Amino acid sequence: AHPTRPYRPGEPLTPCFAPKDDRFPDNTLDMGTGYDCFDTLSHTLDPRIKGAQRANRMLLKNTLEDLGFVNLAEEWWHYTFKPEAYPDTYFDFPVSHRSVAGHR
Repeated sequence: AHPTRPYRPGEPLTPCFAPKDDRFPDNTLDMGTGYDCFDTLSHTLDPRIKGAQRANRMLLKNTLEDLGFVNLAEEWWHYTFKPEAYPDTYFDFPVSHRSVAGHR
């Protein structure tokens, strides 16, 4: 996949719950809404999400739940590992991106 193109200043944006082809191209799977979209369509099991979008959400949900993560029902992208290894620790450190051979 190609990297997401930069935002052009002044370029009009569409709502995060608009159809994927109408939203800013972010090179992600179609999950029915954009990431971090605070609309009821982002609820993981919202019945209005059907077809490939629902299949993508269920693949993410089933895969992560099989690994011990719990989904926040209001956000299809939000998962927490249970039991948390360090529940009383707030981690604040930089995360750097490493390039994988052949990918940038």
